[in-house]
Amino acid sequence: MASAFLPMSLCPLPVYAQAMSPPATPAPSAFDQGAADVLALLQGKAEAANVFNPAFLTAVPPDQLATVLASLKAQFGQAQAVTAVRRMDARSASIDIRFDKAVVSFTIGVLEGKLSGLFITGTRTDGDSLDKVIADIAALPGRSGLIVQKLTDKGAETLVSHHADERFAIASVFKLYVLAEIDRAVRADERKWSDVLPLTQKSHPSGIAQDWPDQAPMTLQTLATLMVSISDNSATDTLIAAIGQKRLAAMIRASGHKRPSDMIPLLSTQQVTGLKMPANSALRDRFLAADDAAQTKLLAEAGDRLRLNNLDLSVYTGGPNQIDTIEWFASPADIARLLAMLENDADPVTRAILKINPGIPPVSARRWEYLGYKGGSEPGIMGMSFLLSSKTDEHYVVSALVNDPAAEIDQPKFITLMTRLLDQLAGPPTTRP
Repeated sequence: MASAFLPMSLCPLPVYAQAMSPPATPAPSAFDQGAADVLALLQGKAEAANVFNPAFLTAVPPDQLATVLASLKAQFGQAQAVTAVRRMDARSASIDIRFDKAVVSFTIGVLEGKLSGLFITGTRTDGDSLDKVIADIAALPGRSGLIVQKLTDKGAETLVSHHADERFAIASVFKLYVLAEIDRAVRADERKWSDVLPLTQKSHPSGIAQDWPDQAPMTLQTLATLMVSISDNSATDTLIAAIGQKRLAAMIRASGHKRPSDMIPLLSTQQVTGLKMPANSALRDRFLAADDAAQTKLLAEAGDRLRLNNLDLSVYTGGPNQIDTIEWFASPADIARLLAMLENDADPVTRAILKINPGIPPVSARRWEYLGYKGGSEPGIMGMSFLLSSKTDEHYVVSALVNDPAAEIDQPKFITLMTRLLDQLAGPPTTRP
């Protein structure tokens, strides 16, 4: 139930220059040499100490630089050649370097014959297209679903879809429904972001609040921020308990979910874990056979059996477990409708919360004027959903899900696919960060 993550996300390297009077404009060959030095560095044929000036090496520790260079190689393969050098001003240029799998754009700084800065500003896969990305997502093991919609004054226009109306387990993407109800309550003046709630529902990670003191006073905004940005389960369960099932059910229906009973009652993260446990198989069977009202009653009667101190977290260590039965369920189209509702009505704080964790590498995230994100994953499940505004004021929702009851999801591969998809929507990269 952790938010989806990118183990090898690219850290931008800022341009640093020495504090001194600007030198004479370098000859064009200085930028060509700088590009060649970057290529040699990427290929392991040059040492950082020989190509960067002291100011850069002081500002960017060798370990940080090595991590970024290794990340580039892991994602895009070997660096092959410099394909473009474009002078920007007296001391900087934009360069393109072709890798095995993509072309990566950098801004370089040149000062007295040495590189004074290096900044990753864009990536593109030659010959890539939305159709190719969709085909690659469709080819993933298990079942996958996807929808890409452009939001216009006339409504949502579907650009791409693949099994968009099918039912999937969504893991922590369900937390968008909790956020949407908080947003509604704030806009209706029923709650304030500054309202203080005690931390009453300790759950297991993902998150950090499980290690905080019981009953710790937390604002509504803090709990919502933890829930979305780091998928904190304790914050989530505290919010679910405070909101109540009646309000959550109303939000699920209001969002346009086509099969609301799949999400009603809205289970806490503790309850999902508890119902997956072999020791609770009889309770699970009764729960699955009951209607929404009876399920709500069963959960109340179960009490501490489904609380943290009685949970066996090994249910997540043996691969996918009950992902077709005990989960939160929605279709990509359901989630797209919820995101479109937030695009139309959301409070500014809600939009700010969604923007904290972009879910994709910074170099791709920066290509968007606004990128709101919530992901989710557990064994056999992964989902990534985005609310997007382009730099040309076009608005999109994207939701993708993959379920495999037989195996773990290749998370880095799925994130790379979604990054490619968003890059295609964003259009050609610019030469500046």
